[in-house]
Amino acid sequence: SEAMANLQTLLDQFSSRLDLVEQTLGISGGSGAGGGSPAAAAAEDAPASITAYDAFSKPHLDAFVEACSQIGGPELTKCSELVQGAWAAQRAFLLTAAKCKKPSDQVRMEMLKPIADIIKETASLVKRDDFEHHYKTLQEGLSCMNWLMIEPSPRDWIEAQVGASDYSANKIRIKYKRNTEQFSPAQHQFCDAFKKLLSGLVPYSKEHHVAGVAWNPRGEDAASFSPPAAAAAAATPAAAPKAAAAPPKAAPKPAAAAAPDLKNALSGFSTSGLKKVTKDMQTWRSEFKGADGAAAPVPKKKTPAARPVVVKTKGTKMCEFKSDGQGKRWCVEAQTKDDGVVGVDVTDAKHSVNIYGCFQATIDVRGKCKGVTIDSCERTKVIVDTVLSVVELINCKRMHIEIRNSTPVVNIDKTDGCSTMLAPGNFATTFTTAKSSEMLVSFTDPKDGEIKEVPIPEQFTHELILEPTPKMTANISDLYAH
Repeated sequence: SEAMANLQTLLDQFSSRLDLVEQTLGISGGSGAGGGSPAAAAAEDAPASITAYDAFSKPHLDAFVEACSQIGGPELTKCSELVQGAWAAQRAFLLTAAKCKKPSDQVRMEMLKPIADIIKETASLVKRDDFEHHYKTLQEGLSCMNWLMIEPSPRDWIEAQVGASDYSANKIRIKYKRNTEQFSPAQHQFCDAFKKLLSGLVPYSKEHHVAGVAWNPRGEDAASFSPPAAAAAAATPAAAPKAAAAPPKAAPKPAAAAAPDLKNALSGFSTSGLKKVTKDMQTWRSEFKGADGAAAPVPKKKTPAARPVVVKTKGTKMCEFKSDGQGKRWCVEAQTKDDGVVGVDVTDAKHSVNIYGCFQATIDVRGKCKGVTIDSCERTKVIVDTVLSVVELINCKRMHIEIRNSTPVVNIDKTDGCSTMLAPGNFATTFTTAKSSEMLVSFTDPKDGEIKEVPIPEQFTHELILEPTPKMTANISDLYAH
């Protein structure tokens, strides 16, 4: 009938369009004769984990190979071969895992040997040349394939190695950065494609091997399993048309065969007319003789002059007693080590001693005095017997004070470096310090009779207290707790 004819026509149109879609997608129809190719059959039999592996890796691997071919040269061709070989070996490992039971660690290490050999070869190619960072990038990046042996979280290892590889890749990006004469898009594609290839392992492992490589508990024996050759080649893209095969290198000649060639190359050179250079003709030797034949004098080594010591004194050199409007006092000024031990004999306890501007001097104050003031002195040693009020240091450096008897107070102000030696049994001296550093107090321990040192604290911790009235507390820092 007419209705059946129209339906048949519609079915024929639908069938023809379906055939066109199958041809466009590369799918062989069930009605076709002969069936699909071996590669298509292998793809149909591939486990889901391998199909996902091929899907994420192929575009990035193709981009990497294309970048290597654009840069050109045997070094980049080698980079392309190393990455393709490692990726194919990794695919073979994962295919074995999908088809086989989990083997022993020894068998797994044997399965990982092709990858280990590629990593070792990559490391051996690292040299101080223009491709040093290219090989370093591959060496660090391909090391991420050790995730095949890591349990239970291989993703962390992959991410760490991607970062390590990117460190060397950044050196390449900087060398060929934009807006420079050396800018090369292919160099950037080399780095970016390789990073994306490695980074793709992170989501892949999370989806299919979250706790380590997933093995097939009902599969075959991994030791006897051999992945098909087509499977290993499936992940390896065809070489780009621009990448020409490198010409085979000529095998190096043995030494015995190379000797005649070297002799022929040197036959054109003659040394018969050259004179022998003797020791007396070599200017750097002691036997050298000048043009007149006389031996040249041996130059004497100059002894570096001793660095003079800068004497830092102030005031007018004096050591005398004064009695004026400022009181009765001994004035000691501008003394140095050349003056020896400067003695000051105090006969009245109402007298004071003022020491000013001395450098590397030794001053001995004998007798009982009212007080001792030391101002603007450096590297000076001051010895006192008995001081009734205070020993005061102002604006001094590297001072040493020795108290033979007693003093109630020692004031140290704006002084860097001061060591005070107390008399045996005299522990009643009070120290007041301000804006000073490197201060020590030495004393004789009554327990064992040994001389010991303790530092005067320079660091404090402060805390605000609001009750009963606002104030700041001051406590010695924990640095001085021991």
